[in-house]
Amino acid sequence: MTTKAFGILIFFILSFQSLHVGAAPLEETTQTAVPTIYNLELSRWNIYSDGTHPIETTNGINKALQWAHSQGYRIFKVPTGKYLISKGNSPNDPQAQINMVSNMTFLLDESTIIQKETNGFEAYHTIYIGYGANNVTLKGGTYQGDKQLHNFSGKDQSYSYGTHEFGMGIISEGAYNLTIDGVKTVDFTGDGITISGSSIGLDGLYGKSYVYGDIDNMGNFINSTSKIRSKIALDFTSPKYEGRKYFAFEQPQSVNSNKYDVYFYNNGKYLSSVKQVRFGLDLVQIPVGADTFYPVFSSNDLNNFFVKLFSNDVSRNVIIKNSESAFNRRQGISIFGVDGIEISNSKFHDIKGTAPQFGIDSEAAGFYPNNNLIIKNNHFYNNTGGDIVFADGNTASITDNLFESKMGLYIWKAFPNATITNNTFNNGDLTMGGTGVADQNKFNNSKVNLIATSNTFTNAALVNSSLNLNNTEPFGSKVENITISNTTTTSYTSLNVGNNPVHLSNITIKGLTKLSTLGGKGNDKNIYDNLIVQDFNAYNGTVFPAGTYNNCNFLSTTTETVGLVFNQPGKYTFNNCAFNALSKIFTLDSLFGEPDVNFSNSNFTISKDIGYAAAIYIQGAKQLSFLNSTFTANNLTLKSKPFIKVGSIGGSTKPSQVKSFTFKNSTIKTNIDLDGIHSIDAGTGAPAYTISNNIFVVAKLKLKSNDINIDNKELTQ
Repeated sequence: MTTKAFGILIFFILSFQSLHVGAAPLEETTQTAVPTIYNLELSRWNIYSDGTHPIETTNGINKALQWAHSQGYRIFKVPTGKYLISKGNSPNDPQAQINMVSNMTFLLDESTIIQKETNGFEAYHTIYIGYGANNVTLKGGTYQGDKQLHNFSGKDQSYSYGTHEFGMGIISEGAYNLTIDGVKTVDFTGDGITISGSSIGLDGLYGKSYVYGDIDNMGNFINSTSKIRSKIALDFTSPKYEGRKYFAFEQPQSVNSNKYDVYFYNNGKYLSSVKQVRFGLDLVQIPVGADTFYPVFSSNDLNNFFVKLFSNDVSRNVIIKNSESAFNRRQGISIFGVDGIEISNSKFHDIKGTAPQFGIDSEAAGFYPNNNLIIKNNHFYNNTGGDIVFADGNTASITDNLFESKMGLYIWKAFPNATITNNTFNNGDLTMGGTGVADQNKFNNSKVNLIATSNTFTNAALVNSSLNLNNTEPFGSKVENITISNTTTTSYTSLNVGNNPVHLSNITIKGLTKLSTLGGKGNDKNIYDNLIVQDFNAYNGTVFPAGTYNNCNFLSTTTETVGLVFNQPGKYTFNNCAFNALSKIFTLDSLFGEPDVNFSNSNFTISKDIGYAAAIYIQGAKQLSFLNSTFTANNLTLKSKPFIKVGSIGGSTKPSQVKSFTFKNSTIKTNIDLDGIHSIDAGTGAPAYTISNNIFVVAKLKLKSNDINIDNKELTQ
């Protein structure tokens, strides 16, 4: 178990102590048309609004809430002031928190503070919305923790887990229809807001309670050697099921599948079934009328089989809006079990103190599902861990947010189906490890990392930022309509391509990078359609990743020392591409392996005198061919260097590194009579190169004796 997972488990254990405290029975979600306001009477309930008498204040608020609920009030209005909530006698003491009741708005004005008393507990709650406390609204005010004066040595308890990361401001454990509106949560030792599930352990079931067998679609028992079912029907008569709608099996041992089936009955008569339920990801809803059920698991090891039964549920239909969570040690908001949450128009900043330290964290550690998250129009900044991390869950919409922490948004593999649109990342990175779609996002001084089995990244604008493709499956990343603009040289590279094949379309890169504009080895199967690279780093060299380039365009307006580079093994194919440089187009060598390069229907142009060695300098290659292409240099003043040179300078006595060279059906046009192709220095043992059916306008041929020189025309103009 990881440290993070252990921390979450401890949080659940501590939270279970207060599962039923202050929670009214599960009620219907309807509310009265016209709410009735109760103006809290401080003296009547012995409540202090001056930040003193925490025990009396906490008890008074809870008694007043229960009374107001019993009288049918729908709005509980608290007078302006500072209310000190008791630290209690133990971690998560249920008497040391405000226990919300159903169908109630807890209303504070902007100046009112709910303050947690200074303590030394690993875990505490400030306001608690428990299972069955539904249709609750928390509106206005500030909920403030004791972070500044907290006793981290743990003197208020006989034990300490060390991190003190579970001191919470607002916590929901399985509440339905919760709204948090215009609320500040600050200075908590843990989270400003925790949205969690609710769990009651029902039973631990061993193999002795099961037999080999399955159940058919009519609810009849059938034989099986690969599945087991319970010997007797499990029933819903336990008081622990009262008011609860869901259950789940967890912590399986000796099973052959992470899924199981459940069959429901009433008085022994088959009702219905739920199949392929996933451990840790799905909850089973109890059908109306069901009094018993049989679970079926995939296992052939009764001796070691074990599974635990829980009555689990999650918080449902949660809205957090117009709020602010800041200066908390662990998170702004933790999501530990939810189905349907919308977080909007809020700020999350300055989260620092104990990991993970994110603005929003979705992470149920495989114990509860986290489904259907909407995060929109929020501002994140100065969060030490990052702004949003989705460690597990399913289905999210993340739109119109401003991310300004170093790690803007990180989605792990265990969170599929995220849609990320119209967000702005300033100095904040995006990592997509789970499947999803990112569209219409803007990045400034950021990194984009695509590492999922499948994701889509489209219509993005990156400024002084890099795009890194490391998808874990072939063609797992669909990338198109991307512009990367470098106004400084802060980015080392603009586009990095990993080992798995990718298909990129309509990528434009502008401006210089610190090192190579392109990075990575690439893959022979890579496809780059309409790749445009303007002002690539030609001083240090821009290295090509392997693959096929269609309709590409490479332009340099800066002084080239190295130009474009091929120096890695792999197959490189260029169709209908254009290369424009001042003096140096590319160098090809075998520094890291022999490249195999093919050009067809492409254009190569230099606008000044040729740079070092040659405009196209070929020092090493497995194979290089130019077909149906055009080479132009109309502004030359010097003719001492060739346009294309095969072999290194002074390499005639060295072993040849260019294994094959073909130049066909092409034209080299220059304004002075320099060598169009120079192969004299190809080296010892060089094979015969084929130069045929070409036109040389002014430029000349200077070939070694064994080269195949057929049907080439040399024209004077």
